[in-house]
Amino acid sequence: MIEQALSKTAIISQLAQSPHGKLEAYLPVGEVAARQEPEFLSHLIAYNRIHGQVRDAKVALPVVFLAKGALNVEYIDNALAHLALLDVRNFEQAVRFAKTQHARMHRVNDVVRRYVRVREANTFRWEKAAVQHRETLTNLYALARVRPAPWANEILFKQKYPRGSVFEAIDNLKNMTPLEAAGTIAARKIPFLIAVGALGAKSKDPDLVLAMINRMSPSELVNNTTMLQRMGVKTVPALRAAYDEALAKAAGSKKNTLKVTKIIENAEEELDEGTVEKLKVLQEKQIKTLGGIDGNWLVLADKSGSMTMAIEASRHIAATLARMVKGKVWLVFFDTMPRGTEVTGMTYEQIRDRTKGVTANGGTSIGCGLLGMLEANVEVDGIAIVSDGGENQPPLFPAVYKLYCEKFGKEPPVYLYRLNGEIDYLSHEMQQVGLDLQKFDLAGNTVDYYALPNLVQTMSCQRYGLIQKILDTPLLRLDDILPPLEVRHGTAVVA
Repeated sequence: MIEQALSKTAIISQLAQSPHGKLEAYLPVGEVAARQEPEFLSHLIAYNRIHGQVRDAKVALPVVFLAKGALNVEYIDNALAHLALLDVRNFEQAVRFAKTQHARMHRVNDVVRRYVRVREANTFRWEKAAVQHRETLTNLYALARVRPAPWANEILFKQKYPRGSVFEAIDNLKNMTPLEAAGTIAARKIPFLIAVGALGAKSKDPDLVLAMINRMSPSELVNNTTMLQRMGVKTVPALRAAYDEALAKAAGSKKNTLKVTKIIENAEEELDEGTVEKLKVLQEKQIKTLGGIDGNWLVLADKSGSMTMAIEASRHIAATLARMVKGKVWLVFFDTMPRGTEVTGMTYEQIRDRTKGVTANGGTSIGCGLLGMLEANVEVDGIAIVSDGGENQPPLFPAVYKLYCEKFGKEPPVYLYRLNGEIDYLSHEMQQVGLDLQKFDLAGNTVDYYALPNLVQTMSCQRYGLIQKILDTPLLRLDDILPPLEVRHGTAVVA
C-alpha cells in the first residue's frame, strides 16, 4: 500500500486540532509527518511550544517523533529537549505515552534521570513540584528506576516531613483554626486543590476560601471556577469581589483561552449569569492577546438547508478572527443569495445578536457570497469558508474566485472548515482547476469550539507565511535545557 503524501499545511491543520486527552489520535498524521517531513515536524514541535494552545499536542508530538521519526541526531535531540520543558504532570504523561510507543526509551529514561536530578538540585523547585504533583513525581522516579535523593525519599515514600517545611504545614492544616489555616495557605502559597484536600470539611469556611482565591494562579482560578461557585463565590460578597478581581487579572494570560471556552461550554448551567458573562469577557480579552493575523478577512458561512451547525460555527470563527486580525472582517451567509455584514472588532455575542435572524434553508452557492463582495468592490486577503462543501448551484466558487483574483491582482488563501453534510464538491472542483484550498476537517456531531482559536491562529494571508515562520523557529538542544549528569562518589548528580 502506497502511503499518501501530506502537505505541510495539511499537517498543520490536522495537528492543530484537539482530541481531548487522546494522545494516540496524533499518531496517524504525526507518523506520516515524521517520515515524510522530519525537518518540518521538528520545527513545528518548536513552534507549537511557543504559540500552540492545545496542551496535548505539546505532550504528544515530541513522543511521536521519537517513536516514528528519522534517525537524525539534531531532530531527536530537539524532541527530547521539548519533553524536558514540560511541567511534571505533562512530563509523566509523555513518558507513559513514550513507553506505549517504544519511543527510544533509553534516551527518554536518560531525560527522566536528568529531569529529577535537576529539580533535586533546586530544593525550592523540587518542593513546588512535590507539593502539587506528589504522586506524579513519585511515578517518574519509578518509571525510570531512579533512586531519589535520601531527603526526597523520606518525603515522598515515607511521609517523614522536615520540621518547618511546607509539607508539615499542609499536614497540619486540618488542625489549625480557619484564620491560622488561611494565613498558612497564603504565606506558603499552597495550591488550591492541595489545600482543599488537606482541609476537608473546613475548606468551605469563607476566610479560607478568600485566602485560596487570593493566591490562585490564573489557571487554577479558571479550572476551579465551578468548585468555587459551590464554595460560596455565588453568595458571599467578599468572595465574589475577590473572585472578580482575580478574574480581571487573569485576562492578561494567554494560557487559559481554550480552558475558558471549555468551561463555558461544559459548566454554563452550573454557573450564575454574572460569572458566565465575566468568563466570556475574559475569553474575549485572551483571544485578543493571541492576535497577529495580517490583512482583511472574509468568512463565508453556509446557511443552506441542514447547515444550522455552520451558522453557529461561523459566528465563533468570525468572532475569533475579529479580535485576532489587524485588518477588517466580514461575515457573509449564503444559500443561493448572499447576506453579509462587517463584524470587525465584534464579540461573539454582538455577532450573534446581529445575525439572530439567520436560519438554514435553500440551496448552496458558495460562489454567490464571494460574488457579492466582488460586486461591492471589497478587497480581502484571506477567505474562510464554513460549510460541508456541497456546492450545487451557480455561481460556483472556483469560477468566482478566479474573477476575484483577476480584479484585485492577488490570490487570497482559502480555508474550508468542513462540517458534516453533503459530498464535498468544493474541494474536488478547486483541485480540478488547480486552485489551492486548505481544509480543517470538523466533521462530527458537534463542532469542537475548544479547538477553534487554535485553528484560526494557523491561518495566514500569505499562502506560505505560517510555514516559513515554523521553519524559522530554532530547534532546541537537550543539554541547554537539562545539564548532563556526572557520577560523584557513586551517585549521578548535575554536572
